[in-house]
Amino acid sequence: MSARTVGAAVTLPRLNTPVLVSVPGLGHDLPSRVEDLRGGYVLVSAVTPGRTARVADGELLTLAWAAPPRGLLAVSCVLEQQQGGAVPLWVLRPVGVLRRLQRRRFARADVSARVGLSGTGGPAGTPGTGTPGTPGPADQASPAGGWSASGVLADLGEGGARVLLDDGHRLPVGPGSSLVVDLRIAGEPLVTLATVVHVDPPGPGRQQVRLEFDLTERDADRVRRAVMQRQVEARTGEERS
Repeated sequence: MSARTVGAAVTLPRLNTPVLVSVPGLGHDLPSRVEDLRGGYVLVSAVTPGRTARVADGELLTLAWAAPPRGLLAVSCVLEQQQGGAVPLWVLRPVGVLRRLQRRRFARADVSARVGLSGTGGPAGTPGTGTPGTPGPADQASPAGGWSASGVLADLGEGGARVLLDDGHRLPVGPGSSLVVDLRIAGEPLVTLATVVHVDPPGPGRQQVRLEFDLTERDADRVRRAVMQRQVEARTGEERS
């Protein structure tokens, strides 16, 4: 997914606007509709992710909608609450920045891999040096003014990834910052630039980070094949259960 910021303030979709909800671990977007807007929250018709994906309160989702002539807009949202009733609802709290999607939506899957993140702009000596399993930027000591961290993929797509950082690791930069991602796909190293889309605020648990990739065509093809393979494996597992 290629996108760019269209404004720091999030302009929410209007009442009854058709939307797409992206659920981590699911290979396609789910159609929904804005049922209500309350104090900065967006209430959408609840969707059913399917057997390969489960959604719980606190999950980070992506909400997208058409806004001519600007095209398709998207914003990351936290699922604050799931409400029952005649029309079951999801209460979404927008976080991060509003983005304009300039290419088609990309399938995502729960591809598992170690990830190293590194960059500049954060404080020197940020705890943790990533060990994604192959020599690269995140395996080396951070230079003065630089930082590194490590974690695991929570999901992966051609457009980006969601990363769960290791215990004690914190991302020292915020949304809109650039960094280097270092991981392995199908046993081969992949090092690419990425933009931070969302970072969970500091808390007692492991920090979650959502990234948008800037891939070469070759690397994009590698990621597509890895995601497709994982989707095939998931469907096969469903059919056997």
